[in-house]
Amino acid sequence: MYGTLCAIDSKISNFTKKDIEILQKFSNLFTYVIELEKKVHYDSLTELYSRNYLYDNFNYISDKGTLMLLDLDGFKEVNDVHGHHVGDKVLKEVGKRIKEFLDADSLGVRLGGDEFVILIPNLQDDLEIEYKANRILGVLSDWKNFDINISASIGIIKFPYYDEISLENLLKKADNAMYQAKVKGENCFHAFSE
Repeated sequence: MYGTLCAIDSKISNFTKKDIEILQKFSNLFTYVIELEKKVHYDSLTELYSRNYLYDNFNYISDKGTLMLLDLDGFKEVNDVHGHHVGDKVLKEVGKRIKEFLDADSLGVRLGGDEFVILIPNLQDDLEIEYKANRILGVLSDWKNFDINISASIGIIKFPYYDEISLENLLKKADNAMYQAKVKGENCFHAFSE
């Protein structure tokens, strides 16, 4: 993020050396605030939004839509066999691929570890949800260049679910659906139902 600090007066004046130093201190302070805000709102590894951002802003994002909870299949083996430095590269690549998948209104979030959320406001159509879920599965299953074998399992829930719009409850239901996807087999999705 870039910006300009502008000092305006109604009459012509010259800035003293002390004035310039004060303006530079203000500029540095604003820069620190922006950097701190970025650390709170974004995951430093994947550059997706952070868990904190999702929890703090969910109620302001949309009152209806679709939440997809993704978990990487086979990621533990990547860390165990190739080491955490390769695991970090994979997570960065997952973040990049999720960002490329998102449209202007959607939100990509890293919850932690190898769990991610894709939040798509206003998406309620089942066929469109299925299309998008298949697209993200395809995006996250091609790892030939990395010489690893991972995919994703996705739990999906539309919200509001009945009258419920609590993020915590939606995530629990999406987690339940994701578990059902893992039971079906890797590289698939499951929509939540009671």
